[in-house]
Amino acid sequence: DGTVIVYTIRRGQFLRCIRPPCESSLPLTISHLAVGLEGQIVFQSTIEGRSSLKDKFALHCYSVNGKNLSSVPLDEQVSALCVTEEFVVLGTAQCSLQIRDLRSLAPAVSPLPMKVPVHCVSVTKENSHILVGLEDGKLIVVGAGQPLEVKTGQFTRKLWGSTRRISQVSSGETEYKPTETK
Repeated sequence: DGTVIVYTIRRGQFLRCIRPPCESSLPLTISHLAVGLEGQIVFQSTIEGRSSLKDKFALHCYSVNGKNLSSVPLDEQVSALCVTEEFVVLGTAQCSLQIRDLRSLAPAVSPLPMKVPVHCVSVTKENSHILVGLEDGKLIVVGAGQPLEVKTGQFTRKLWGSTRRISQVSSGETEYKPTETK
């Protein structure tokens, strides 16, 4: 019904209900919820019954106290979501990887095209790499590091709070090329 219900971890006691803003009378569903280290709750809402992607999806960030910190409309359907200390990393069914600021949900870098839909995303403990599982079974490793650390497919982006280089490496290949159907 479009409600996020928050419970305590230790005792399972009810804390509060979170209901994102919706200007439509159509049903609202919640998907791909993630919780940050400081209790931020990030999730996607979908207005069911809308045929176009425009204004159908939204990304929300709430505090553990239920305060809406930010909400932004999305043009793409989130298929994977991960929260770090400062960023939200999300993969989409429309084949992109997005890195957004946790507080404002504004894009931190331009979306990275993945060529096939993203199935799952995870960030390493050191915040040095993003692991992206794709629908075709491939694993893409997106690395943020100094130029000497990153060797293939480099392009400059602002990531993790400083200007670094990002590269894509897939199974030891220098380029990611999905298999073509014949």
